[in-house]
Amino acid sequence: MSGFRLFCFKQFFKVHVFCLLMMVIFKLFMRVNLGFFLWIVVIISTLCIVIYLFYEPKMITKDVYAVMAVSSCISFFIIAQRFLWIALRIEFMNIMYFFLLMVVFAGIVAGSMKLRGWQKKNRFRKKVSFAKCMKYGGWGFLVFLFFYQMILSYLLRPNFLTVMALSVSHANLLLIIWTYFDVRKLYRRKGFR
Repeated sequence: MSGFRLFCFKQFFKVHVFCLLMMVIFKLFMRVNLGFFLWIVVIISTLCIVIYLFYEPKMITKDVYAVMAVSSCISFFIIAQRFLWIALRIEFMNIMYFFLLMVVFAGIVAGSMKLRGWQKKNRFRKKVSFAKCMKYGGWGFLVFLFFYQMILSYLLRPNFLTVMALSVSHANLLLIIWTYFDVRKLYRRKGFR
């Protein structure tokens, strides 16, 4: 086993440690119900950590290396998928709040326009020019954009969980692609046990 692959073997071990730590965070801090797939992650990562602790560098074969690489991809994939679902649920709630506030804002604007029109009707009947309509429309649009930006900044700002979920999912994708080519190259080499 080359020095580079021994280094990679240690990194796969760290991925399994990360997956187990994430299980603890899911359970204790995020109150996530561990389903079937998360229990598979616990079992796979625990077994791979035991394999790493009991194997000496000279005893590592290409089969052990491949098992550690592929199992780390599987565990990491399940963790990334769960992370993304949690982040998506939080973002969906933020989007729902945003639309609710937009409806409230639209109701306030429509109500104030109707009230203003009703007051003007009672005073005297006067035709409003197109330029004044555009002026009012412009100011209304400016207020709407300000309100929109305020909601976007305070409610829909990307939270730490979303950024972490996207980072984990991208890292997982890179790990899967690299592991596929690495394991394939390893098994194509002749004379390697």
